[in-house]
Amino acid sequence: MFKVLYQYFIQQKSLSLPGLGTLKLQHIPAINNFSDHVIEPPAQKIVFDDMYDSPNKNLFQYISAQLNIEEWEAIKKLNDFSFNLKHELKQGHEIVWEKVGILKADLSGTVSLDTQTIAYDFIQPVSAKRIIRSNTSHTILRGDKEVNESFLQPVADSIRADEAYSTQNKKWLVGSLIVAIIAIAVLLLHFYNNGITISSLFNTQKAPVKEAAPTYK
Repeated sequence: MFKVLYQYFIQQKSLSLPGLGTLKLQHIPAINNFSDHVIEPPAQKIVFDDMYDSPNKNLFQYISAQLNIEEWEAIKKLNDFSFNLKHELKQGHEIVWEKVGILKADLSGTVSLDTQTIAYDFIQPVSAKRIIRSNTSHTILRGDKEVNESFLQPVADSIRADEAYSTQNKKWLVGSLIVAIIAIAVLLLHFYNNGITISSLFNTQKAPVKEAAPTYK
């Protein structure tokens, strides 16, 4: 039964066992591994769902055809198979299902499946090194129109110019703020030494006036 059910599972990507749960074949897409400069091939992983355990009628018909028995006998065989599995799991035994994984149950009776990602030998990683062409223009889709990359170059240049202006403007503001802080500090020091009066804001010292030398005798 293990072999027959595995063949059905691989073809249909789903297998429900009465009283236990459902095995599902989950597709894992190809992954671009930038660090190793390769594209990892797609793979598949088997997941177990114990919330749904109602077999499809196609399963009984498949078992009937593979074992050359009547459909009611196929139903009985599948029910007996699931009952035996459940009994073994309740006894604390682990069930090793080749190419599927290890079925086991915890103390509460919850059934789980330990499985690994299914990889195929005929699908190997592909070398993929990133190539950057700085002086090459490509056609891209902008809205519903195809435009050349050079069409967007003035926009990119404008954005870079705005960013440069913004950076320069920020530097000017920081410099102005520093000068203002120094001026306020000098003013506060002046008030501290001379007191806060109107006269302290001005230079009240009179400059001595010298008489000019006579220009004739």
